[in-house]
Amino acid sequence: MGRPKGSKGPRREWTIEEKMKIIRKHLDDHVSFRTLQKELKVNQGLIHAWVIKYLDKGEAGLETSRKTNPMIHLYLKKNLTREEQLTLENFKLKIEVERLKKGYQVKGVGRQKEYDILSEASIKSSKD
Repeated sequence: MGRPKGSKGPRREWTIEEKMKIIRKHLDDHVSFRTLQKELKVNQGLIHAWVIKYLDKGEAGLETSRKTNPMIHLYLKKNLTREEQLTLENFKLKIEVERLKKGYQVKGVGRQKEYDILSEASIKSSKD
């Protein structure tokens, strides 16, 4: 599932109006999924999912419900209060602890990140 490998460019964002226009073509004008796919270059499975959501929940079902990381705003914000700095530091430390539990650690930042796999001995000694 997802995008085909090698597809380039940003992910396409569809507004509710665009989705409704496509759904109306299918439901009112009885245009097939395949025809819509060829006309609009939209995956017919995606159109089918929109139709099902629309029939089930109405226009509210067409709203995007992608979950975002709740801490991302702290990473992007330039001037953090002391409380926000501590919250962000706490969050980073929790992530580091979880990574260590899984047996790896991250060195570097951005594109220079390196993932080091820890040896079994160091993992066992940290669990004792």
